[in-house]
Amino acid sequence: MRKFRQFTISGFEGYISTVPVKREINHIQIHHTWKPRKADYRGESTIRGMWQYHTQTNGWQDIAQHFSIAPDGTIWDGRDLNLDPAGIKGYNRGGLMIEIIGDFDEGQDRLDNSQLFAVASAVIACQDRFRLKNADIVFHREIDPSKSCPGTGIDRYLFLNAIDKTREVKGGKEVFADVPSDHWGVNAIRWASDQGLLTANQEGRFRPNDPVTRAEMSAVLHRMAEKGMLK
Repeated sequence: MRKFRQFTISGFEGYISTVPVKREINHIQIHHTWKPRKADYRGESTIRGMWQYHTQTNGWQDIAQHFSIAPDGTIWDGRDLNLDPAGIKGYNRGGLMIEIIGDFDEGQDRLDNSQLFAVASAVIACQDRFRLKNADIVFHREIDPSKSCPGTGIDRYLFLNAIDKTREVKGGKEVFADVPSDHWGVNAIRWASDQGLLTANQEGRFRPNDPVTRAEMSAVLHRMAEKGMLK
């Protein structure tokens, strides 16, 4: 049975910086799954389900995408980076394909919090590795207007702005915009963020001094249980 690897953001950054790639990569494709939606996500079984559909139903040699970004902010590997993706007909040569799990058409799922931060972080890591710019980021619908991918609810300008803001945060070695690198809790906050337990708001802020509500604590415990951290 095909196995897939799950990365935290820091783990992915370490992986992409060292993985051998022989082919030229000249653009990054951004897609959404549409189906499964965010609520359908079940960890590796979801990734394996896409692999089965792509290989057994579509007859492709492997899963279409190189990386999938989960709703919890973790990143799954996929197709060998030395292979072109199966993402945009007639436009796959030189592509690196990122699939965001969810239906991001208007009125459906929202790309936000830990998932948005993971998408931006993954794009930045790939840009740095392959010397690409924001102009090298391609939405599926820009090449094939019959598609809405990566979702009509994702505006290109706001998407690129999120990447730029995330790069500013990472450039300053800050885990969040309002958590400086010399903050007493920065290591714990960075770990919790990488594990997908804690998230920022839409402005990339963590609000370290805000009180924790019972609902927020329940959400953290639920995420820990899903990841098998609670015994």
